[in-house]
Amino acid sequence: MAPRRAEDLQVKRIAAPGCRLPTRLPIGEILTDITHKDWKLGPRLGYGGFGDIYLASDEIHKSVTQDAKYVIKIEPHCNGPLFVEMNFYIRAARQHLINKWCENQQLSRIGVPSYEGSGSHIYKGERFRFLVIPRYGVDVSQLFNNYGRKLPTKLVNSLAVQMLDALEYIHSHGYAHADVKSSNIVLENAPTIPESPRAYLVDYGLAYRFRTAAGMHKPFVHDERRAHEGTLEFTSRDAHHGTHSRRGDMETLGYNILQWMCGRLPWEREQGGMDHNSDPDHVHAQKELFLSDIAHFMSVCFPDRKKPPAAIKSYMKYISSLDFQTKPHYSYLRSLFKPREKMESVTRLLGSNLGKRVVADENIDYLRPKKMPYLRERRPCKPVNCQGRITRNHHVNFQTATFSWEEVLARHPDRMAKSSLVQNVEDDVFNGLTPPPSPPPPSLPTYAMLQVIKRMKDRQAGIYRQKTKANEELKAKWMTPAMEEVAQLKKKVQSIMSMPEKSISPRVTRSRVARLNRK
Repeated sequence: MAPRRAEDLQVKRIAAPGCRLPTRLPIGEILTDITHKDWKLGPRLGYGGFGDIYLASDEIHKSVTQDAKYVIKIEPHCNGPLFVEMNFYIRAARQHLINKWCENQQLSRIGVPSYEGSGSHIYKGERFRFLVIPRYGVDVSQLFNNYGRKLPTKLVNSLAVQMLDALEYIHSHGYAHADVKSSNIVLENAPTIPESPRAYLVDYGLAYRFRTAAGMHKPFVHDERRAHEGTLEFTSRDAHHGTHSRRGDMETLGYNILQWMCGRLPWEREQGGMDHNSDPDHVHAQKELFLSDIAHFMSVCFPDRKKPPAAIKSYMKYISSLDFQTKPHYSYLRSLFKPREKMESVTRLLGSNLGKRVVADENIDYLRPKKMPYLRERRPCKPVNCQGRITRNHHVNFQTATFSWEEVLARHPDRMAKSSLVQNVEDDVFNGLTPPPSPPPPSLPTYAMLQVIKRMKDRQAGIYRQKTKANEELKAKWMTPAMEEVAQLKKKVQSIMSMPEKSISPRVTRSRVARLNRK
């Protein structure tokens, strides 16, 4: 969410999904960054869905005035966008890295803010994360509204070239901005807007690392969790799928340039902006349709002009022809918005033949739009076990055998059974289903085998007879001690019960034993 001015309090502030709004910090609060440098907090300058923006100064003994040189972005420690932005600034936006890039590219400046400091701060038991960057002036969205939703061509060309320089620097460090829009492009604080203002690209809360740790470009993968990420009217086709690349940043910048020139994108409302009930999938489908036909796209954006601006038409035609992992030709794209450069410079950049074809032929393969990859694209079938896979388009010709009872009755039944048995055994062996043969028996039989053989011979001779359980006595060898004790008690009880009643001695009790002892 783009930061709002602090004075625009008519709109109720709403936290971004999954985030919490921070507590407002008092003026004069001292924050210490990771390098132990102190920063003094000033009035709140703006706010967003993730955190607040305050004026700040490194002169802690003085009060922070409205002409402060720095701003501090603060958000609760549980939120995430500022953490991503801090990592980007630490890795890619340090002052010595920017100076080295400008020296190698022979540039006086680059439109990327420099890293000044960052750290954590605790206020009333709540932990905050903060980032310090230079302060700038008005953003391009306010400038766009002040000009009646159409910027001058000279100003648009200047902004386009500066943003291409900034994106080239960001991409060289393996990052994609993923949220290029007017409110994230700020100008230097000046009393009047010059013809060629110095613009800076800010807000890296959605910065995406499109390269892996090994330096390889991440593949195109649909991610439903990050689908339609960014600002809906400027979201690239790749971002609608939940992934980002250099091509996505170029496409997003193209939508901004187109809006600055014509005032409204085809999927926006008549007065500009998107409806709160807009369907992201429908917007995505419109972008796919328009980028597949650039001529129709330009006619819709510029209905009052016979010929649309050549720069933006060539720009969008080039973007529609880029592959997902292809590095954009930044020099060629910058040359489109530099009116002083002649065609010879473009020819030197892209080659003499290609330079001529860019102007002469609009239907060349180099500028033809390429279709985006379909998410559920069917892959070719791979062979399994050296055999082709059976798919819907694969038809097998089955030959049905003719059946005749005369042939069946003419055959001998025993031979038919034997032949079918042999055929089944051969098929099982061929398919690897026959179990391995049993090992041969030992040469000398064991004692158990001899006992079994003797019993088999006795049964054949009629000598062996199985004993009945009635005549079989209890064998103590297979009984446990407890079972033997129970069996003995059972025998004793049976013997006592079989004796006559007179011979049975009276029951021995304690009282009877006492009487016997008295006698």
